Amino acid sequence: MNTSRGLLDGLDTTGLNTALSEATCLGMQVEPANAQLKLELDVLTLPIDGPPPADCDVFLTLSGVSRVATSFRRVQWDALEPEILPLTLDNLGDAVRSFGGAALHGWEFFDLDDSSWALWRDLLSFDTTISDRPPTHVLEFSQEEGVDPRELDIRIWFEQVSIQDNHGCEIPVPDFIAGGVRWWEAHNRCDPRTMRPDIVPPL
Repeated sequence: MNTSRGLLDGLDTTGLNTALSEATCLGMQVEPANAQLKLELDVLTLPIDGPPPADCDVFLTLSGVSRVATSFRRVQWDALEPEILPLTLDNLGDAVRSFGGAALHGWEFFDLDDSSWALWRDLLSFDTTISDRPPTHVLEFSQEEGVDPRELDIRIWFEQVSIQDNHGCEIPVPDFIAGGVRWWEAHNRCDPRTMRPDIVPPL
């Protein structure tokens, strides 16, 4: 899968990748009966004018989910192989929350090729098929921490994406993307609205 396919399917995957860059993952809810998966995220966004919003939490909902695969593992520096930790679809949300609000690792998340998947698909905690829907898109991201050396990779096959604010109001995907693009463009200009201790300033 690639960006051009995403655009043909009406999904601006390049824009979504930008809007999710350095987002913090606060939680996950899986609804197999509805073939949905919802991510709670704290994102980087700016309005057209004025200060950044006080509340940047959003819910990214994937619909038409057909498959979810994860690798939850502990990687000790002196171990020859990582320890695969037990996990199921039912407690995936608990595993995500156990990272205490970690940033989405990486810069690309939507419609990746299989190169990143190939790095961990032999280290699976589970690979669950939810429905027989033909997947249109893929979302892949990881959570990492340094104190307790755990890693969580998640890959989700799905059809559609929507965004809601924390009051449940729909945010049009183009508006969501535009807010993220404005933040990163402002960051590259050293706009003081984007100066944060957890984000490396531009060179």
